[in-house]
Amino acid sequence: MRLIYTVAFAAVAAVLLARPAAAQGAMAIPLNAEAAKTPEEIEKQKQIESDYKATIRKIPDAKVSNDPWGTMRSADTGAKPAQPKPKTTAPKKTSNAVN
Repeated sequence: MRLIYTVAFAAVAAVLLARPAAAQGAMAIPLNAEAAKTPEEIEKQKQIESDYKATIRKIPDAKVSNDPWGTMRSADTGAKPAQPKPKTTAPKKTSNAVN
């Protein structure tokens, strides 16, 4: 009996969820929105773009490192690390004898 209710609930949920998706086809976005602009709107858009580009050119180049931990490191981090001491090797066994 539970299985029937579960299947029925799943079917109703699928139908209710599919209806809004099918209704979205009626509200399509016009693909030729650029052609619908008036000459005044086009001129205004060009002016906005030129003002934007002029403002961007005024921003100086960032020469500061984007290192959030840069102030937390000690000042001697630029020095090369000390060379590790060479390890001494133990003499190798040359005998293959089994004890």
